[in-house]
Amino acid sequence: MASAIRTDTPDSVVGSRNELRARQMRIAEITEMIHVASLIHDDVLDAADTRRGMDSLNSAVGNKLAALAGDFLLFRAFSAAGSLENTEVVSLLATALNNLVTGELMQMTVTPAQRCSMDYYLQKTYYKTAALISNSCKAVAVLSGQTAEVAGLAYQYGRHLGIAYQLTTIPCHSDRV
Repeated sequence: MASAIRTDTPDSVVGSRNELRARQMRIAEITEMIHVASLIHDDVLDAADTRRGMDSLNSAVGNKLAALAGDFLLFRAFSAAGSLENTEVVSLLATALNNLVTGELMQMTVTPAQRCSMDYYLQKTYYKTAALISNSCKAVAVLSGQTAEVAGLAYQYGRHLGIAYQLTTIPCHSDRV
């Protein structure tokens, strides 16, 4: 997203180009930390033995240590987000985390009728995957001083990318989304 966004904003608004790029990369790092933490927590909740063909962390070290590792990653992610000194960016990332929890609750409480609903699946997928990517893309736009319109477009791009990613990487019969 950082490469796709125009950066003709004056340096005085966003700092030097190198500084801006480093801050945008920090959002990518934060996003990955949140994502990995969510996968660790998913594996604990699902009592998963493997993750993408390898032993899951909870399988290797136990649920308690794995949950603490996920919590630690979340702490580090939000410590890093705070260092960006942009409350809107922190708010976007916090919204993404809230949505991840909402998606997990949806997955845990799904009814048989909802399990067969594509609308329900897409909403859950938005919460569990696309919300993180969409809010992160918007955060990159916000951090670079883009207009609300550009930030909204970045958000929509991330939403579609997140849903497409989930649809192409998870078998339709899987409960582990």
